[in-house]
Amino acid sequence: METVMSLGHHFAAYSEWRSHLSASIGDFQDWLADNELSDAQTDLRLEQLLERLREDRLNVAFVAEFSRGKSELINAIFFADHGNRMLPSSAGRTTMCPTELLYDSARPPRIELLPIQTRSANSGVSEYKKFPDEWHLVPLDVTSPEAMQEALRHVSETLRVSPEEAGKLGFQLGDDAAAAYRVGDDGLVEIPRWRHAVINYPHPLLKEGLVILDTPGLNAIGAEPELTLSLLPNAHAVLFILAADTGVTQSDLAIWTDHIGEGGAARRGRMVVLNKIDGLWDELKSDAAIEAEIDRQVKATATLLNVPAAQVFATSAQKALTAKVNGDDALLARSRLPALESSLSQRL
Repeated sequence: METVMSLGHHFAAYSEWRSHLSASIGDFQDWLADNELSDAQTDLRLEQLLERLREDRLNVAFVAEFSRGKSELINAIFFADHGNRMLPSSAGRTTMCPTELLYDSARPPRIELLPIQTRSANSGVSEYKKFPDEWHLVPLDVTSPEAMQEALRHVSETLRVSPEEAGKLGFQLGDDAAAAYRVGDDGLVEIPRWRHAVINYPHPLLKEGLVILDTPGLNAIGAEPELTLSLLPNAHAVLFILAADTGVTQSDLAIWTDHIGEGGAARRGRMVVLNKIDGLWDELKSDAAIEAEIDRQVKATATLLNVPAAQVFATSAQKALTAKVNGDDALLARSRLPALESSLSQRL
């Protein structure tokens, strides 16, 4: 599979370099000891280097408002080898809370879910990671795609609470239909059940040290300072997903301006994805006319976000996933996903 091979080759080379460097540091430690040249300070610094290499990861963040096809894009790039979508992906909101996908061999495959009520305390998510009893655990049966799909639906769970409680938990309520959180006919507000999710899954790329951060919407970003202060700024690549059928909305622009795109043209690893271009595939238009319309939207998006057009990648994640599952090379090429995958591999 092209994307797994492309990204996999880059990660394998990076992992090999890391292993060689660790071995060289170990040899250097032995040489110092054999020649009685080591001391406590040098040993400590070398151990810190080895620990950093062992813990080193490459972080890719996917950021978008709801219904931009973000989860489907992650499915298409990383999980098409399952023959089905792993992350829930359907109309409306799917990923309800910030979600990390990674692999830690010291823990079994599982989903770790932090209850949304922990927002009422002053502790951040990183602090709660030191207290495993605070997390709800869901086992992952990696031998069954169906069981995994069922388990992953927990990430999408919601609660209905009073407007007062929603406000205390950091959710900004609105009155119009475009608001992410609003009071329903029953007087309650639907909010995410979980504050943060960690999916520990033995995927080949995750085993190599890849960490995927799936961030759902402006409200989630604004309510979790760690996202803007550490997770997003420290990501090696940030994919900002827009949808061709909605264009750049005010909330999209707020995410880009406030959290991602300041100096976006120069900041390394910032990529804009214009998803859902299959909505422009009109059978009454020629292929040339369709391509011209897509390119026009790419240029308009680049102008609005003040980035080079080469930094905006038009694609159809849904068609790309279908193409990979069915082995349809022509559909995969038309989805334009290979260009995005190639650029992502090079940037990482």
